[in-house]
Amino acid sequence: MMLQDNPTFATLAVVFTILFILEMRSFLKISPYIFGCIWRWKYNLELEDSLQLSRSRDRIALILAVPTCMLAYSYSIYNPDIIQKFSPAARLGLVSAALLLQLPARAFLNWQFVPHGSRSKAFQAANGAFYNYSILLFFLVFFTGAVTNALTGSMDTTQDVLVWVIAISYALYVIRRGQIFASACNPFVTILYLCGLELLPTAIPVLSGMLL
Repeated sequence: MMLQDNPTFATLAVVFTILFILEMRSFLKISPYIFGCIWRWKYNLELEDSLQLSRSRDRIALILAVPTCMLAYSYSIYNPDIIQKFSPAARLGLVSAALLLQLPARAFLNWQFVPHGSRSKAFQAANGAFYNYSILLFFLVFFTGAVTNALTGSMDTTQDVLVWVIAISYALYVIRRGQIFASACNPFVTILYLCGLELLPTAIPVLSGMLL
């Protein structure tokens, strides 16, 4: 059965497409900042400075969270052996649960370690950067996967391309987040924060995908 013929997958695709369309105006307002984050780390600070824009960003990131999991499932980017015995709907649920577990983990770590005072603005922007780049990642994977699959007709090739695309975009995100931390901290503290606030939650899907 093709994924688009799966009732659960098709229903989720329709629901989240409608939700995204309803937020299209908000997306257009934040898009210059979101795409600007690719080139300049200060766009993260500028977006975080506006409560209205940052809240719109958060809503759109949450709306795209499940579609991002659907892409990971569709292209078998996250596909541990332990879930193979389940039905397609159950596998999609397990993939989504494993990937979305990052959200509460990140929220807890950010709550524990964000300081007060003059550095709090930079830390809020650094933590909000995850949502900025998760929005970018969705569109990057969506369009790259569609184009690569159409040109090659090979799911294995598409999967390999997407893994590299995700790895490169994640490296860029870590660099940008490190630049934001570095604007308020010395290099040693910046590395510590990156290890504690970024690498620990990222290890959840990576290690579970490798070990299970």
